Amino acid sequence: MGWFFSNLHVRKTAEYDADFFRSTLTEILNAKGYVKKNSPDEADLSLSIYDAGGKWVSVCSDGLDFCTEETIRDICNPLSEKLSADVLTVSCFDSDCLILNRVNKKLDIVAWAKTGSYPELKIRSTPARWKDIVTDNAQWKSVLTQKYVFAEDALDGLEPLLGLTSGQGRFCDELITEQFTEGVQTLYFNLPESASKSEPPKLSFTSPSLMPCEIGKDQCYFVINTGGKTKGVAIAFSGSYVEQEKIRFRDVQLEYDLDRYPRKTIPLQLEKRKTQTEQWIYYAELPDFPIREGVKEGLPWKRKIDEEWKRQFGVRFTPEGDPRKLLDITVHFIPLKNPEGQCGWCAWRCYGSKRAYIEEHNRRWGEIVEEHHAQGIKLLNPDDYDLDE
Repeated sequence: MGWFFSNLHVRKTAEYDADFFRSTLTEILNAKGYVKKNSPDEADLSLSIYDAGGKWVSVCSDGLDFCTEETIRDICNPLSEKLSADVLTVSCFDSDCLILNRVNKKLDIVAWAKTGSYPELKIRSTPARWKDIVTDNAQWKSVLTQKYVFAEDALDGLEPLLGLTSGQGRFCDELITEQFTEGVQTLYFNLPESASKSEPPKLSFTSPSLMPCEIGKDQCYFVINTGGKTKGVAIAFSGSYVEQEKIRFRDVQLEYDLDRYPRKTIPLQLEKRKTQTEQWIYYAELPDFPIREGVKEGLPWKRKIDEEWKRQFGVRFTPEGDPRKLLDITVHFIPLKNPEGQCGWCAWRCYGSKRAYIEEHNRRWGEIVEEHHAQGIKLLNPDDYDLDE
């Protein structure tokens, strides 16, 4: 796996100093709803500022990617305008592609430079728009057109042409403690609490599988809360197989704290019971399990993904019994203090029928097998399942 990072650099001018730079950054983030805090314990976002003593001052963040259209519009553009300076972003994508963006609002310049390629990135280099800030335009073009095993290696040639110090183009949170140990100041910001905190808990699945369960193979499904925090969850398995126990489940456990290793688990003992509608289910209840509130609205996408990962929890189980009943399996997550906020997974429900699900599954995966000669992809035989609804 390659390297991903993104940072921002502002060219120094006589029109601003370090205090004005920091206050301008703070003002821009305030406009996006962030409030400056004094410690990381209070923060949703940290912003590190690095001054190596050269021509540029650099910024990286644990929650912002400076390559997106949103951050260019909301951060780079106003930063260039307020400081009357060039703003440069450097972004690396899986070590396959390196992209540089230049914004200068005073000169009305937007420029791009790229080496390598990455899926869905359709950016084209505009080398002529860099000639006034690089020392050798011909060499600039030459460095960009070379082939690199790791795209970020192009920075070795690009940095001196831009006046960046050696390694400054790679400034990122992962390297601060080992490479950028001096000249770094970190600012902390917080977003106000979202309205979801006062809402009842509501669970939803995260990237639910569209594959059917398999006998003897463990499965795991995860959910996240999008409402307010609560305590207590129930796990239920429903389907026509329960009454006569044509399918049973072993090694059932709740998993949580996914950001830690090893993740935490709680064994579950399923009880066979009837619901108020006379439906048989397997059921387990954890009345004291804490469910964290939904992630704040407005977080940068990277921080949002990290926070959602921390909050997810799920159930792991292994089905045993009649394979013809596998498509009947439905898994329910129920917040005890708001049962209406529950969610349920069943492989075929969104297709309307089991037969329609099998047909679509085979069409989609069959095309992939044919196009990519994929091995190990299992197409489904309708005769292998009980298709009664």
